[in-house]
Amino acid sequence: MDLTMQMKSAELLMNFLRHDTEKIPLYGFVLQKERFVPKENTAPLERSTPEAEGVPSGAIERFYKTIEAQADTTACHAITILRHGKVIAEGAYAPYTLEVPHMLYSMSKSVTGLAVGIACDEGYLDINERLVEIFPEYVTNSNAKILRAHTLRHLLTMSSGIRFNEVGSGLDENWMKMFMQSVPKFEAGTEFDYNSLNSYVLAAAVVKRTGMSLVDFLMPRLFEPLGIRYHEWEKCPMGIEKGGWGLSLTAEDAAKLGQLCMNMGRWNGRQIVSEEWIRQATSVQIKTPNGEMKHGYGYQIWMSDDEGDYQFNGAFGQYVLVFPKYETVIAMYSGSSNLFVNGGLSGMVHELLSSFADEPLAADNEAYASLKSTLNSLEYSPSHPRYLGTDAEEFERIAYRLDGREYFAGPNTGGLFPQTLQAVHSNMTDSVTMLRFEKRDKDLYLYIYEKDERNLLVLRHDGAFEYGAATMRGERQLVATRCRWKLDVNRIRLWVMTGFIETPNSRILTLDITPQKMSVTFDERPALDKTVQMLFDLVGVSSMAFYRHMLPLLQRENLVNLVKRFTEPVAECVMVKHNDEEPVPRIEH
Repeated sequence: MDLTMQMKSAELLMNFLRHDTEKIPLYGFVLQKERFVPKENTAPLERSTPEAEGVPSGAIERFYKTIEAQADTTACHAITILRHGKVIAEGAYAPYTLEVPHMLYSMSKSVTGLAVGIACDEGYLDINERLVEIFPEYVTNSNAKILRAHTLRHLLTMSSGIRFNEVGSGLDENWMKMFMQSVPKFEAGTEFDYNSLNSYVLAAAVVKRTGMSLVDFLMPRLFEPLGIRYHEWEKCPMGIEKGGWGLSLTAEDAAKLGQLCMNMGRWNGRQIVSEEWIRQATSVQIKTPNGEMKHGYGYQIWMSDDEGDYQFNGAFGQYVLVFPKYETVIAMYSGSSNLFVNGGLSGMVHELLSSFADEPLAADNEAYASLKSTLNSLEYSPSHPRYLGTDAEEFERIAYRLDGREYFAGPNTGGLFPQTLQAVHSNMTDSVTMLRFEKRDKDLYLYIYEKDERNLLVLRHDGAFEYGAATMRGERQLVATRCRWKLDVNRIRLWVMTGFIETPNSRILTLDITPQKMSVTFDERPALDKTVQMLFDLVGVSSMAFYRHMLPLLQRENLVNLVKRFTEPVAECVMVKHNDEEPVPRIEH
């Protein structure tokens, strides 16, 4: 991505902030997510008690509870713990569930790395092979010399230096062409520079050489042998799996992949990927002085420390943590603004590991029963304003008062889908146009209209989660909604949290209702400002060259106010008067 491409990416980002949805992406909307269809778990991992594997149940229970108390920071959705290849604890924080696959974001890269390893083992690829040899159709007189040294190894180690990245992928539907035309920042192999499009090209290389889609290639070689039941992988506009992101797995199946690596590529007596590949992939291939983690990078895998531990890692807290010396794998899904296991979470993990013994412990039935009870009652409960509650009588009065009301929304950029999720799938809302309330039994139904879309959120009278689904342009997401409320004399306040349980993202609506009017504030978790900062970083907002060339644009827009309006959308609504419902006076003829 040279300066021209960088400017185009910046303009695309500004369109995103302005909510100019017709220009995102430039090539139009393409549905990327398939609908969830439940499947039976036909190949579960072996289960064991913690004590049988040398771990105190009490230590695991404290671990889960401590994380549960950090819903505003760690924001954990699910954790599965393996020791000696057996599940010793698994729990999901309601409304999230272990049975529904979860978006991995960049954790997908590690699976792409395994696919490349298998393809190399079978002779389809060689990591020292040059990109110009794999993709000759994209070689031109202008890029042949520039790319002559770029190999698969440089993609695997994030050292290609190619500028074309995730933001730029919205500029053109042919990502391979854009990648090959991009001018590198530095000589290939000399520096570490994290870029998800490196992983995309790895996926494209597997597809090109095998003649199969990435998922079809992996089905008999990885997914079926490990019993991975869900393996939906989003594709680019050209129909190639994204490679660097877009895969969804259950926590147990993600843990299987970590265990496969710890087994040096072997599973149930079968060598899935060569031992040599795993050894190289899970050891330092390039130093990462400018990376989020400083311990080095292998083949699409981060080193966690200098003692042989490593991790698969994805945005917003998606992890598979592998600790060979403890024979332990921890798979964790989250909705956190933090990218890596560091600070408090890292300390909690290592405190848990410090309790592990090399030999089995005596059975502790009482502690194990307590652990099972805790695992069955975990809940994700981010904080809400303290003045809100779950008083049943108050809710009934609110439901009767709001029953049948409709509100038209003024100009806004809000939508039911979290804006981070909209950006990832280029599935942008046209803004909320109307909201309607309906009392059903003891509950209150909230209908949200966005142009020609209508979605329903059920606000339960007891404040518990209610499961459902939300749809936008054919993209169907499983959701779970809960509500907190407060009734005053002339004011109703509702706090509505909707977890998009196949993703790290949640939408939070705050409704402030006064006579004839309603104000709706759209917030989300993880916080949207973190996503905006990440996007600015990807287009090089920190560079002076960027500022010089963006100055005319920045002068036309107050960027601070623009970001604030984007990250904290508000819809001012007015109640629709239904004059036809008023009694008609009797008229004598």
